[in-house]
Amino acid sequence: MWGNDLEDLSLLREMPNIEICSLSLNKISSLKDFSSCKKLTELYLRKNLITDLLEIKYLVMCPSLKVLWLWDNPVAEHTLYRKFIIKMLPNLIKLDNTAVT
Repeated sequence: MWGNDLEDLSLLREMPNIEICSLSLNKISSLKDFSSCKKLTELYLRKNLITDLLEIKYLVMCPSLKVLWLWDNPVAEHTLYRKFIIKMLPNLIKLDNTAVT
């Protein structure tokens, strides 16, 4: 579903078993609808409108999340971006195409 100017992701609340989600090149500004996706393992959200680091709190509810791409979002410019996300999501193995070590 990348490149569709999507803003509303409320449909995700009805998809708790989704494992891989690619929504790059949209107009997504919040991660709240991902909190119900308990089996999510990979999430691709490059080039969206996520600005607040605190949005990561919604992904804490996704314990299986291993790969996250938020590159090219305003939030990625924050000086504590990488450290904060790795601390909040300790099960990540890759953040923005870079291994988490």
